[in-house]
Amino acid sequence: MTATAANSPSVVLIVEDEEESRETLRELLELEGLVVQTAANGREGLDAIAALDGRLCVVLLDLFMPVMDGWQVVDALRREGRLGSVRVVIVTSAAHRAPPGVPVLEKPLDIARLMEAIQQTC
Repeated sequence: MTATAANSPSVVLIVEDEEESRETLRELLELEGLVVQTAANGREGLDAIAALDGRLCVVLLDLFMPVMDGWQVVDALRREGRLGSVRVVIVTSAAHRAPPGVPVLEKPLDIARLMEAIQQTC
């Protein structure tokens, strides 16, 4: 799957506080031809979502993070009325605690399921 500016939205945003997990996932997705940006917490994630407006394909969002967690990001997007237009997939080891109505992929990630979710969303 190749993502280019011609078939926008094309950016996958990874919001994950664990640097090793964030960078490993970024490298994997870039090897699949995707354009990837990262954020280390929910506040940075919301800022990136605003900056990527119109070019964002999907947000892969961790739940447990400092500064602003994944629940707060989802709540902020709901308050702004953007949760439908900003596609979010929760990536967590606590799937049972994910906000209702948001797709979830459980850690450790099954790469085939992750790529399928991204292809369906993008």
